[in-house]
Amino acid sequence: MRGARNTISKPDAPYAGLAETLVERLSPRLRELGKGAYLRGYRRKGRSYRSNLHAVMAEFLSAIEGQAKENVAVPGTKLTADFEVHGTFVFVDKELNRTAMKELGKAGTRCVLIRRSPLRSDRQDSGIRVIGIETGDVANLQTIFLDDPSFNFDYAHILPHTQKCSVMHGHTSSVLVEVVGSPIDGMVVDFGLAKDIVREAVRSLDHKLFINQKYVTAEDPKSVSLRFRTVHGPFAIRAPKGTTVLLDGEATVENLAKEVLSRISPRMPGNVTAVGVYVYEGLNKGSHLLAQIHKDGDDSPRGKQ
Repeated sequence: MRGARNTISKPDAPYAGLAETLVERLSPRLRELGKGAYLRGYRRKGRSYRSNLHAVMAEFLSAIEGQAKENVAVPGTKLTADFEVHGTFVFVDKELNRTAMKELGKAGTRCVLIRRSPLRSDRQDSGIRVIGIETGDVANLQTIFLDDPSFNFDYAHILPHTQKCSVMHGHTSSVLVEVVGSPIDGMVVDFGLAKDIVREAVRSLDHKLFINQKYVTAEDPKSVSLRFRTVHGPFAIRAPKGTTVLLDGEATVENLAKEVLSRISPRMPGNVTAVGVYVYEGLNKGSHLLAQIHKDGDDSPRGKQ
């Protein structure tokens, strides 16, 4: 034991030199890590980027038609965009403060914000959010989210082309909503108003049958007839019209998210620029959809009931 202590306290000269060199190199980084200021670097094709998302965007833009410029000054502001493509300025993984937002709003430039959201539907959701913003809409942009037990609903559906889901079955689903906009009197939207909008949309979908409208063979004021072929054979049903929701596509959770969004976004106040929905199909799986609201466009629901 005494010999072991001597070996540690008095290492051989070559190893002692190596240890001292490693300590000298690592100590500054470890100190920064302890302060929470350690930065990771990413490299793509010999160039360094501050985040993996930034590196991926650079590679993507270099592959599309038209040359993308990097680190471009935004006219009329003191800001520098990560990329500029055909007059659109792209900010990646940047937190733009209140002053920066106002600058962009006054400059009247078209901007795109690409960043990671802390809200994720499940482990497969990357959290990457893309929001296109025109002129003054960028000023004071903030996001709120709503998650409430009253946003749960039950539904039935059938997916004819899949082995398991080609048998009619049901799910208990839950909805989480993101609302993006410029605050008025400190609020993007009143939580009470937003919850009422979401609850009404959810109630209109609760205990309904979701099905692709292309399978309709006949309908009258009270009922709808459906007929199609599944992987297990032909299927036909006559369902009450009041309990059936016809979709533009198959009744997947992705198309269900579109339907939920189409019933929420038109009712949001004018200062809201984008709405996102997370729709869960059972536990630990679902779909996320984020869409910019165009108040002067067609916001009618994509499906019909």
